[in-house]
Amino acid sequence: MDSVKRIVALMETLLGNEGDIGIREIARLTGIPKSTVQRLLSELCENDWVIQDVRTQNYRVALHLLSFANAWRLKLELTRRARDVMDELCGESRQTILLLVQDGTKGICLHKVEPERTIKLVADVGKTFPLHAAACGKILLAFTSPSLQEKIFALPFEQYTKATITEPSLLKKEIEQIRRDGYAISFEEMTPGAAEIAVPLLDAQKNLVAALSIAGPRFDMEEHLKRFEELLKKASNHILKRQYQ
Repeated sequence: MDSVKRIVALMETLLGNEGDIGIREIARLTGIPKSTVQRLLSELCENDWVIQDVRTQNYRVALHLLSFANAWRLKLELTRRARDVMDELCGESRQTILLLVQDGTKGICLHKVEPERTIKLVADVGKTFPLHAAACGKILLAFTSPSLQEKIFALPFEQYTKATITEPSLLKKEIEQIRRDGYAISFEEMTPGAAEIAVPLLDAQKNLVAALSIAGPRFDMEEHLKRFEELLKKASNHILKRQYQ
């Protein structure tokens, strides 16, 4: 079996396994010697195609590879990785936590964790939302490709509240600032009385993977935005770097 066939067999085994898998099991399933499996996995890890669990030392495919695979598999992996982190973030902030991804010219909510006390928010799991309004949409817009940005700026902007930005030139300026800051904030842009802060999840190549946000009542959010920014950035690092695994 040549090197290409070995890598293909190895990746097919990883992709076909729902959880993490160890070197010995990979060797058994593929018929590749353990020393060769270890060497290939080490090289794949260095290039962010495969990740190793820091506790169990087992392996699974990385987000970088899944971004080239079926979208549903990437969304499933993102949700699985983020669930515990989002639960902790909800407990720390006592606000609603959202995990969101870009879906064409819109966004979609993959997962939501709510505290016991909350106001009703627009972004329910599976629901699509615009990219020109609220922090979760604007953070996705700010870090998406320039070509898609131009496409979205050419679309008519629906006004949800008096605070919704509907002027493309104003939105472009804010998007540029969001990219510089690394986070987005909004007040009542889609839901009266609500506020939100969001950060991007970027892969090793700085490509947009998803967005993570904290949302809640404006009167609860405003004085805690700096702390929430720090919590979000810490949580996003846990999700992407697997420190919590």
